[in-house]
Amino acid sequence: MEAVDGLNYLGLNEKQAKIYMALLQFGQNTAYAIAETTNLKRPTVYVILEDLRIKGLVRKIPHAKKQLFSAKAPDELLAESQERLNRAKTILPQLLALTKSEQRPKTYLFEGIKGIEEALEMNLDKVIQKELVGFYAQASDIPRGLLSVFEKYNQKMKRLGISSRGIVPNHPSLAVYRERDKEFGRNMKVIPFEMFSSNNMVEVGESTIKIISFHDLHAVIIENQGIAQTFKQIFEMVWKSGKIEERIN
Repeated sequence: MEAVDGLNYLGLNEKQAKIYMALLQFGQNTAYAIAETTNLKRPTVYVILEDLRIKGLVRKIPHAKKQLFSAKAPDELLAESQERLNRAKTILPQLLALTKSEQRPKTYLFEGIKGIEEALEMNLDKVIQKELVGFYAQASDIPRGLLSVFEKYNQKMKRLGISSRGIVPNHPSLAVYRERDKEFGRNMKVIPFEMFSSNNMVEVGESTIKIISFHDLHAVIIENQGIAQTFKQIFEMVWKSGKIEERIN
């Protein structure tokens, strides 16, 4: 790792890091000399030196005939950073407690084909080698761009080892998907179109419910484990229903 990159982790941007390193290398120096060394404009150097002074990384040399600056020693900088980290760790339990609020679901809204693509890929990393369940819509008259999005989504699920079970309508627009169910680890129960003809899909993961409208090009995501489990229970009741028997071979 280069020194500039390391200083980035300590909260310094590239220009701040260059000036700090120049002061370490050449010791006490003027803003003019620093500008020459770093190839930065003098007004920029003055602004950054003041920022670094406020951060406590640079100090002005008092009583000097010329305005001189010096850098804080690196070991002091790291020690102070470690001290701030240790203090932050003491309040970590309180911060984590604020995030453990299952009673407050998080909701996200996405629009357009690009938005649906983002919605589909959201939280996939949480279900690698796991199963999704859902109610899947017919695919007639949907934008061609959306078909490409779903193909990309299916391929990514395949790479991640994500399987799925679903309830789908018996519709010609879905025949091509049924032909590839085994390839993509899908187990689908196909029911008569008059029983289920939705243009919307609902897909449920470990703690996420995705509701996607094909024709309106809207997607809503609800993040909450309790709600997701409720949707899964509803799905399982429908899945086990004796009325759902028709399949496409």
